[in-house]
Formats: sequence, structure tokens, C-alpha cells
Amino acid sequence: MLLLFVALTTGAPVKAEKVDRKARIEAARTVIAAVVEAGRANAKLDEPKTGDALTETYVVAAAKLPEDRSAWAFSMGLGVALDTSTMMRTNVLTRATWKEIENDAERKKRLEVLGEPTTHGRHDLTQHFWVSAALTALWGRKQAEAAGVLKEWLDSAEGGSGFSFADLAADLAGIEMASRVLDRPALLGDVAKGFVVKDRCPAPKGLEEGIRRKDFEKRFGSTDDERFTKEVEALLKKVKELPAYREKE
Repeated sequence: MLLLFVALTTGAPVKAEKVDRKARIEAARTVIAAVVEAGRANAKLDEPKTGDALTETYVVAAAKLPEDRSAWAFSMGLGVALDTSTMMRTNVLTRATWKEIENDAERKKRLEVLGEPTTHGRHDLTQHFWVSAALTALWGRKQAEAAGVLKEWLDSAEGGSGFSFADLAADLAGIEMASRVLDRPALLGDVAKGFVVKDRCPAPKGLEEGIRRKDFEKRFGSTDDERFTKEVEALLKKVKELPAYREKE
């Protein structure tokens, strides 16, 4: 676990860190405002969108940004906007940025109109995907991956939900998404034309979940063990073989 801690607390800053902080925060707030507006518009429809379709609606709305407010704000803003938990708002490493982007009163208003956007029918996978995208914008790919693994490791402890490779796959998919648009902001133009959940995140079917710590250690040793890193590499391969990454980008 030492390597995970090091990865989370060290490493080169991402390119977006060179941009004026105030401008980036305001741009991320614009993304959240776009999601809130889309939520209000959706609620007025005769047949409001739900589930994966609702997620797709929000992502497309967020992608329609002026060029100077593109990739960092898109990834960071959606990470805040599609998360209904308080984990990032209370974590010592992230709470300052999360609360700077959205205060408590604004969060309450967002949650009133957000609904339950899902990924493969699960809201938790939407949170894993987009929070990981936000952490990629905030810290970089390596640290975001380490955070995802650490979260699952902690979940494997007694009383937790268990280590989930489905959750980790969603983390890696969100990191892949953010990494690509951060490297090539022009890709947001394609996202604005349409976003399909199943083309961006592996389905959870067949991915093991609920693994207890003792069973994890018996099978994989630790998160630094080659047996585990091979599993992560297999998940990354699965992500990169998705249609959106294999064909369009």
C-alpha cells in the first residue's frame, strides 16, 4: 500500500495546472450550471430521460463549452455534477477543490434536479467513472488510478462492500476518457454530438465484485503484486477496446 500512497501524494502536475486557477474553477462551475439546466429541462419533458440516457444527456450538455473552457472544466465539472455522495467533499485531499467549485447551497439545488444518471444501469458506476475523470484533471492519470485502487482496497476491509473489479473498470474508463480529452480538447466536439455510455465504459457483467480482504490477499497478495497488476492491465485492455476509443479516437 505504500506505493499507492506515494502515487497519490507525488508526481508531476498535469498540464492544466499551468492555467489560471480562478479561470479553471469558474469554467468547472459553468459545466455544473449546464448540468443543472439540463436536469430542469429534462424534468419538464412528457417522458423525462432516466438511467443511462440521462447520463448521456448531461455529458453532451457539459461538452458544449467555449473552447477556452474545455477539457479540464469538462472532466472536473462532471466529476462534481454527477456525484451524489459526500466522499470527495470530506476527503482531506479533495474537499477544498470540490467545495470551491460547488458550495453546499448549490449542491442542494443540483441534487434536487439531478435524478439518478446511471452507467449500465448503476449510479455507482457513473460516480466511479466521472469522479475518476475529475481526479485525472486534478492530479493526473497515475494518481487517479492509484486513488481508484486504494478505494477498492479500503472497501475490501471488514464491514466494507468488498473489492469490485466492476468499480475499478469504471474508474479506468473515466481516466481514459479524461486523459484523451485533456490531451486533445478538440475531441469534445465529438462528445458534444453524442455520448454513448456503453461505448465508453465496460459493462459490469462478468467482473467480480464483493471480494473480501482475506480472499483478495490469498489470490493477489497485495495491490503491488504482479498477479494484481496483470488484472489491472486486462481491465485497461478491455477499456481501450471499447468502440469510442478503438474506432473514433
